[in-house]
Amino acid sequence: MGLFSRFKKSTPTDDDVRADDELTDDDELDAQDTDAEAADRADDDADDDEAESAEAAESDDEIDEEEALLEKSAPFDRSEKGPFDISEEYPEHDRLDLGALKVPVVDGMQVRLDTDDDSQRVLAVTLIHDGGGIQLQAFATPRSEGLWNTVRGQLAESVTKQGGESTELHTSLGKELAIEVPAKTESGRPGKRAMRFAGIDGPRWFVRAVFSGKAVTDDEVRAELSALFRGVVVDRGEEAMAPRELIALTAPQVDQDEAEEKKDEDELNPFERGPEITEVR
Repeated sequence: MGLFSRFKKSTPTDDDVRADDELTDDDELDAQDTDAEAADRADDDADDDEAESAEAAESDDEIDEEEALLEKSAPFDRSEKGPFDISEEYPEHDRLDLGALKVPVVDGMQVRLDTDDDSQRVLAVTLIHDGGGIQLQAFATPRSEGLWNTVRGQLAESVTKQGGESTELHTSLGKELAIEVPAKTESGRPGKRAMRFAGIDGPRWFVRAVFSGKAVTDDEVRAELSALFRGVVVDRGEEAMAPRELIALTAPQVDQDEAEEKKDEDELNPFERGPEITEVR
Protein backbone atom coordinates (compact mmCIF):
# COMPACT_ATOMS: atom_id res chain seq x y z
CA MET A 1 0.00 0.00 0.00
CA GLY A 2 2.72 2.55 0.92
CA LEU A 3 4.62 2.00 -2.27
CA PHE A 4 1.61 2.50 -4.51
CA SER A 5 0.37 5.53 -2.51
CA ARG A 6 3.67 7.31 -3.00
CA PHE A 7 3.61 6.88 -6.79
CA LYS A 8 0.09 8.27 -6.92
CA LYS A 9 1.16 11.68 -5.56
CA SER A 10 1.94 14.30 -8.31
CA THR A 11 3.93 16.83 -6.24
CA PRO A 12 5.09 15.11 -3.09
CA THR A 13 6.53 17.19 -0.26
CA ASP A 14 9.49 16.16 1.85
CA ASP A 15 7.14 15.27 4.67
CA ASP A 16 5.05 13.25 2.30
CA VAL A 17 8.11 11.45 0.97
CA ARG A 18 9.42 10.80 4.44
CA ALA A 19 6.02 9.60 5.53
CA ASP A 20 5.71 7.46 2.44
CA ASP A 21 9.24 6.13 2.93
CA GLU A 22 8.45 5.30 6.53
CA LEU A 23 5.22 3.60 5.50
CA THR A 24 7.06 1.84 2.72
CA ASP A 25 9.73 0.56 5.06
CA ASP A 26 7.12 -0.51 7.61
CA ASP A 27 4.97 -2.14 4.96
CA GLU A 28 7.98 -3.89 3.49
CA LEU A 29 8.94 -5.11 6.96
CA ASP A 30 5.38 -6.25 7.54
CA ALA A 31 5.39 -7.94 4.16
CA GLN A 32 8.74 -9.57 4.93
CA ASP A 33 7.45 -10.69 8.32
CA THR A 34 4.31 -12.07 6.69
CA ASP A 35 6.36 -13.83 4.02
CA ALA A 36 8.69 -15.21 6.68
CA GLU A 37 5.78 -16.44 8.77
CA ALA A 38 4.20 -18.00 5.71
CA ALA A 39 7.52 -19.62 4.81
CA ASP A 40 7.89 -20.90 8.38
CA ARG A 41 4.38 -22.29 8.30
CA ALA A 42 5.08 -23.86 4.93
CA ASP A 43 8.30 -25.37 6.31
CA ASP A 44 6.45 -26.60 9.39
CA ASP A 45 3.70 -28.06 7.22
CA ALA A 46 6.31 -29.69 5.00
CA ASP A 47 8.09 -31.08 8.07
CA ASP A 48 4.78 -32.36 9.43
CA ASP A 49 3.96 -33.92 6.07
CA GLU A 50 7.38 -35.54 5.92
CA ALA A 51 7.03 -36.82 9.49
CA GLU A 52 3.55 -38.17 8.77
CA SER A 53 4.81 -39.76 5.54
CA ALA A 54 7.74 -41.32 7.39
CA GLU A 55 5.44 -42.60 10.13
CA ALA A 56 3.01 -43.93 7.53
CA ALA A 57 5.85 -45.63 5.63
CA GLU A 58 7.22 -47.09 8.86
CA SER A 59 3.75 -48.28 9.82
CA ASP A 60 3.31 -49.84 6.37
CA ASP A 61 6.69 -51.55 6.70
CA GLU A 62 5.69 -52.94 10.09
CA ILE A 63 2.40 -54.20 8.66
CA ASP A 64 4.25 -55.76 5.72
CA GLU A 65 6.69 -57.47 8.10
CA GLU A 66 3.85 -58.75 10.26
CA GLU A 67 2.00 -60.05 7.21
CA ALA A 68 5.18 -61.72 5.97
CA LEU A 69 5.67 -63.43 9.32
CA LEU A 70 2.12 -64.77 9.24
CA GLU A 71 2.44 -66.21 5.75
CA LYS A 72 2.57 -69.99 5.48
CA SER A 73 6.01 -71.43 4.80
CA ALA A 74 6.13 -74.77 2.98
CA PRO A 75 7.63 -76.41 -0.10
CA PHE A 76 5.70 -75.49 -3.24
CA ASP A 77 4.91 -79.19 -3.80
CA ARG A 78 3.77 -79.93 -0.23
CA SER A 79 0.30 -81.10 -1.24
CA GLU A 80 1.82 -83.52 -3.78
CA LYS A 81 4.88 -84.74 -1.85
CA GLY A 82 3.97 -84.07 1.78
CA PRO A 83 3.72 -83.75 4.64
CA PHE A 84 0.07 -84.45 3.86
CA ASP A 85 -3.13 -83.41 5.51
CA ILE A 86 -5.49 -86.26 6.33
CA SER A 87 -8.01 -84.76 3.88
CA GLU A 88 -5.56 -84.93 0.96
CA GLU A 89 -4.59 -87.82 -1.27
CA TYR A 90 -1.33 -89.42 -0.21
CA PRO A 91 0.63 -92.52 -1.31
CA GLU A 92 0.30 -95.79 0.53
CA HIS A 93 3.11 -96.50 2.98
CA ASP A 94 3.71 -98.44 6.16
CA ARG A 95 2.91 -95.82 8.77
CA LEU A 96 2.78 -95.89 12.55
CA ASP A 97 -0.46 -94.29 13.76
CA LEU A 98 0.28 -91.82 16.55
CA GLY A 99 -3.04 -90.02 16.31
CA ALA A 100 -2.18 -86.56 15.04
CA LEU A 101 0.82 -87.89 13.11
CA LYS A 102 1.00 -90.99 10.95
CA VAL A 103 4.74 -91.52 10.50
CA PRO A 104 6.35 -93.77 7.87
CA VAL A 105 8.46 -96.64 9.16
CA VAL A 106 11.25 -98.55 7.47
CA ASP A 107 13.28 -101.59 8.44
CA GLY A 108 16.01 -100.89 10.96
CA MET A 109 14.40 -97.67 12.15
CA GLN A 110 13.76 -96.85 15.80
CA VAL A 111 10.78 -94.79 16.95
CA ARG A 112 11.09 -92.94 20.24
CA LEU A 113 8.15 -91.26 21.96
CA ASP A 114 8.96 -88.27 24.18
CA THR A 115 6.40 -87.96 26.99
CA ASP A 116 5.72 -85.54 29.81
CA ASP A 117 6.48 -87.02 33.24
CA ASP A 118 3.47 -85.45 34.97
CA SER A 119 0.69 -85.72 32.39
CA GLN A 120 2.07 -88.72 30.47
CA ARG A 121 1.16 -86.88 27.24
CA VAL A 122 3.21 -87.81 24.20
CA LEU A 123 4.83 -84.52 23.19
CA ALA A 124 6.99 -85.59 20.25
CA VAL A 125 8.16 -88.52 18.18
CA THR A 126 11.77 -89.08 17.14
CA LEU A 127 12.71 -91.29 14.19
CA ILE A 128 16.24 -92.73 14.46
CA HIS A 129 17.91 -94.31 11.46
CA ASP A 130 21.54 -94.92 10.42
CA GLY A 131 22.92 -92.81 13.26
CA GLY A 132 20.73 -89.80 12.55
CA GLY A 133 17.54 -88.60 14.16
CA ILE A 134 14.58 -86.38 13.37
CA GLN A 135 12.18 -85.22 16.08
CA LEU A 136 8.68 -84.23 14.97
CA GLN A 137 6.11 -82.10 16.80
CA ALA A 138 2.74 -80.84 15.58
CA PHE A 139 1.10 -77.53 16.50
CA ALA A 140 -2.27 -75.94 15.76
CA THR A 141 -2.45 -72.84 13.52
CA PRO A 142 -5.23 -70.71 12.00
CA ARG A 143 -6.37 -71.78 8.55
CA SER A 144 -4.84 -68.75 6.80
CA GLU A 145 -1.73 -68.22 8.94
CA GLY A 146 1.56 -70.03 9.45
CA LEU A 147 4.04 -70.37 12.32
CA TRP A 148 7.38 -71.27 10.81
CA ASN A 149 8.46 -67.74 9.82
CA THR A 150 7.85 -66.49 13.35
CA VAL A 151 9.29 -69.54 15.11
CA ARG A 152 12.41 -69.49 12.93
CA GLY A 153 13.16 -65.90 13.92
CA GLN A 154 12.62 -66.69 17.59
CA LEU A 155 14.93 -69.69 17.38
CA ALA A 156 17.69 -67.62 15.76
CA GLU A 157 17.34 -64.97 18.47
CA SER A 158 17.49 -67.60 21.22
CA VAL A 159 20.61 -69.18 19.71
CA THR A 160 22.34 -65.78 19.59
CA LYS A 161 21.55 -65.17 23.27
CA GLN A 162 23.14 -68.53 24.11
CA GLY A 163 26.33 -67.49 22.34
CA GLY A 164 25.68 -69.75 19.36
CA GLU A 165 25.41 -69.21 15.63
CA SER A 166 22.55 -69.79 13.20
CA THR A 167 22.40 -69.87 9.41
CA GLU A 168 19.24 -69.86 7.29
CA LEU A 169 19.28 -72.42 4.49
CA HIS A 170 17.01 -73.02 1.50
CA THR A 171 16.44 -76.74 0.93
CA SER A 172 13.83 -79.11 -0.47
CA LEU A 173 11.99 -78.69 2.85
CA GLY A 174 11.85 -74.91 2.43
CA LYS A 175 13.67 -72.59 4.82
CA GLU A 176 15.78 -74.37 7.42
CA LEU A 177 17.89 -73.11 10.29
CA ALA A 178 21.31 -74.66 10.90
CA ILE A 179 22.53 -73.87 14.40
CA GLU A 180 25.53 -74.44 16.62
CA VAL A 181 25.26 -73.85 20.36
CA PRO A 182 27.89 -74.18 23.09
CA ALA A 183 27.82 -77.57 24.79
CA LYS A 184 30.10 -79.84 26.77
CA THR A 185 31.57 -82.97 25.25
CA GLU A 186 31.31 -86.38 26.90
CA SER A 187 34.68 -85.69 28.50
CA GLY A 188 33.37 -82.45 29.97
CA ARG A 189 35.34 -80.18 27.69
CA PRO A 190 33.74 -77.16 25.98
CA GLY A 191 32.38 -77.94 22.57
CA LYS A 192 29.51 -77.27 20.21
CA ARG A 193 26.24 -79.01 19.46
CA ALA A 194 24.97 -78.83 15.89
CA MET A 195 21.30 -79.23 14.87
CA ARG A 196 19.08 -78.31 11.98
CA PHE A 197 15.52 -77.08 12.33
CA ALA A 198 12.91 -77.36 9.61
CA GLY A 199 9.25 -76.41 9.67
CA ILE A 200 6.32 -76.86 7.33
CA ASP A 201 2.97 -75.09 7.56
CA GLY A 202 -0.12 -76.95 6.40
CA PRO A 203 -3.89 -76.52 6.65
CA ARG A 204 -4.49 -75.51 10.28
CA TRP A 205 -1.28 -77.19 11.46
CA PHE A 206 2.47 -76.72 11.64
CA VAL A 207 5.03 -79.52 11.99
CA ARG A 208 8.50 -78.76 13.33
CA ALA A 209 11.41 -81.09 12.64
CA VAL A 210 14.76 -81.17 14.45
CA PHE A 211 17.61 -83.06 12.77
CA SER A 212 20.40 -84.38 14.96
CA GLY A 213 23.37 -86.75 14.85
CA LYS A 214 24.46 -87.87 11.39
CA ALA A 215 21.37 -86.20 9.91
CA VAL A 216 23.26 -82.91 10.34
CA THR A 217 26.59 -83.97 8.85
CA ASP A 218 25.73 -86.83 6.47
CA ASP A 219 23.72 -85.79 3.39
CA GLU A 220 22.59 -89.34 2.66
CA VAL A 221 21.24 -89.95 6.17
CA ARG A 222 19.57 -86.58 6.18
CA ALA A 223 17.94 -87.27 2.81
CA GLU A 224 16.49 -90.55 4.13
CA LEU A 225 15.02 -88.85 7.21
CA SER A 226 13.77 -85.92 5.12
CA ALA A 227 11.92 -88.40 2.91
CA LEU A 228 10.27 -89.86 6.02
CA PHE A 229 9.28 -86.34 7.07
CA ARG A 230 7.69 -85.71 3.68
CA GLY A 231 5.74 -88.96 4.04
CA VAL A 232 4.05 -87.94 7.30
CA VAL A 233 0.25 -87.58 7.34
CA VAL A 234 -1.18 -85.00 9.77
CA ASP A 235 -4.60 -85.49 11.37
CA ARG A 236 -5.17 -82.25 13.25
CA GLY A 237 -8.79 -83.03 14.16
CA GLU A 238 -11.77 -80.69 14.08
CA GLU A 239 -11.73 -79.46 17.68
CA ALA A 240 -11.01 -75.80 18.38
CA MET A 241 -7.42 -75.17 19.45
CA ALA A 242 -5.45 -72.03 20.24
CA PRO A 243 -2.71 -71.02 17.78
CA ARG A 244 0.66 -72.57 18.73
CA GLU A 245 -1.03 -75.16 20.92
CA LEU A 246 0.89 -78.42 20.89
CA ILE A 247 -1.10 -81.28 19.37
CA ALA A 248 -0.47 -84.23 21.67
CA LEU A 249 0.27 -87.59 20.09
CA THR A 250 -1.07 -90.95 21.18
CA ALA A 251 0.97 -94.07 21.82
CA PRO A 252 0.18 -96.87 19.38
CA GLN A 253 -1.98 -99.71 20.65
CA VAL A 254 -0.31 -103.01 19.89
CA ASP A 255 -2.67 -105.95 19.66
CA GLN A 256 -1.66 -108.84 21.90
CA ASP A 257 -1.91 -111.39 19.07
CA GLU A 258 0.22 -109.21 16.84
CA ALA A 259 2.76 -108.81 19.64
CA GLU A 260 2.99 -112.57 20.10
CA GLU A 261 3.26 -113.08 16.36
CA LYS A 262 6.00 -110.48 16.21
CA LYS A 263 7.77 -112.24 19.07
CA ASP A 264 7.66 -115.55 17.19
CA GLU A 265 9.06 -113.87 14.08
CA ASP A 266 11.90 -112.38 16.12
CA GLU A 267 12.70 -115.80 17.52
CA LEU A 268 12.80 -117.24 14.03
CA ASN A 269 14.86 -114.32 12.66
CA PRO A 270 17.07 -113.17 15.55
CA PHE A 271 19.32 -111.10 13.29
CA GLU A 272 16.54 -109.27 11.44
CA ARG A 273 15.84 -105.82 12.89
CA GLY A 274 12.67 -103.92 12.25
CA PRO A 275 11.10 -100.67 13.52
CA GLU A 276 11.42 -100.13 17.25
CA ILE A 277 9.62 -97.86 19.67
CA THR A 278 11.33 -96.45 22.73
CA GLU A 279 9.34 -94.39 25.19
CA VAL A 280 11.28 -91.62 26.93
CA ARG A 281 9.87 -89.97 30.05
